[in-house]
Amino acid sequence: YFKTDIWQKWDFNFGKVDTENVFQARDERAWIYKWPVAEIFKFLAPTEAYARTVSALWGILSIILIYFSASYFTKKKEIGLVSAFLFAVSISGIIFDRRLRMYSMFFAVFLAFSWMFFKFLEEKYAGQNKLIKLFWEKTGFNIIYFIPAAILGAISFLTHQLTANIVFIFILYALIQLAIIIKNKQNYINKYSVSLIILFIGYIIAAIALPKQLAIFTAGLRFFNSHWNYFPNALSDYSSIIVAIIFLALGIYFLYKKEKLSKETLWLAVSFIGTIFLAAFVWNRTAGDQYIFFIKSFGIILIASGIYFTAEFFKENLNRFGKYSFYVPLVLALLILPDYAYFFQTDNTYKQTSESSNPSYRKIFTYFKKSKNPADVLITRNFRNYYWSGAKVKVFDFGVDVVDQGATVETKKLTLDQLQNIIRENPSGWFIFSDNDEDYISNDAVNFAEKNLERVSNSQVRGTISVYRWGN
Repeated sequence: YFKTDIWQKWDFNFGKVDTENVFQARDERAWIYKWPVAEIFKFLAPTEAYARTVSALWGILSIILIYFSASYFTKKKEIGLVSAFLFAVSISGIIFDRRLRMYSMFFAVFLAFSWMFFKFLEEKYAGQNKLIKLFWEKTGFNIIYFIPAAILGAISFLTHQLTANIVFIFILYALIQLAIIIKNKQNYINKYSVSLIILFIGYIIAAIALPKQLAIFTAGLRFFNSHWNYFPNALSDYSSIIVAIIFLALGIYFLYKKEKLSKETLWLAVSFIGTIFLAAFVWNRTAGDQYIFFIKSFGIILIASGIYFTAEFFKENLNRFGKYSFYVPLVLALLILPDYAYFFQTDNTYKQTSESSNPSYRKIFTYFKKSKNPADVLITRNFRNYYWSGAKVKVFDFGVDVVDQGATVETKKLTLDQLQNIIRENPSGWFIFSDNDEDYISNDAVNFAEKNLERVSNSQVRGTISVYRWGN
């Protein structure tokens, strides 16, 4: 975009637009996040460090935002501070707020959108405007927050389509609220029942009148998936998942019972726990920490609530120790729960070794650029061509997903015949793939490379990656 004012794929290998791999939907995806990156290049050098600054700024904003949103939902500024601290030292927060990807922005914008949407649903109107007050009295919705919720919702959706999960969050929240009302034998005709009926009718109309447009949103759903990894991924920032679950449960209990914040507590719990279940059993996408990152804010607020109220419990029952009965358990929880050990490991986001879970593509392809011959070709996933910028090497790409209505329906693998044809037609070259590329390579092709190609061994070629060469 910086070069051409059009969202399109850039080939760093040859330093030009990649006209052979043009996918408009992919190239325009999350443009609202990428636009500030391109604008920065008008004032600063177009380097990786400056590009990543955008994510870092979103990370700082997220710390501030989670403080204010947690303070609102829990009515305790102290919980807001604890929440901000937990996010500031969270591993996933640090990882994603360093990467040049939209997830750093999505975390912040979705939290703000969810906050404003809840205020639209449940905030009591305390102003003097008669029309707005009449609307609130008749419908129960605070129209003041409709515009900010709509704007943030649009921005969130432009950042990532997982924003659509707000519909399921609302449906589950409204169903539980409706069940409570029915149990208490109150008026069955209320904003929850009416909203659910309108949603259902809207879905039927869309299915009949706009099936293709609706399919864009429903193609990513498939019932009875089994992505169990989402459960530990949602609590991956903590030293003990069991302890995190205990504080999470305590947060829900104390907010609901002690503080009488039933609606706020339900919204936080449904946003976090409900979305995890959706991810595990309904989402039709590969299980990845990046996809669950955006709802970790709600879990953080609940866990922070559990920590605060636990400290308050000790204060109330051990008051003879004064302020120490509050601060000692608070400090201990903040020392024990976050996974500080991560920062002292030999493999983390700040440093990588040969045992790293993710290969250092920069080192590997720097070695490739220094060691390749002019006639060499390269077989690898071409979307990583940033790492061999300026090499001007012929690349045979693999890892093509066939997408229908936004969802992957087929993955085309590199076959043994294709690999042999490339080697036969090119006297020398390299075959480079990481462990997470193996879904895109047939087993026969991998076995052939292991038996017939030279495996490269060098200090720069380490981690979960395979580097082979043939010819010269």
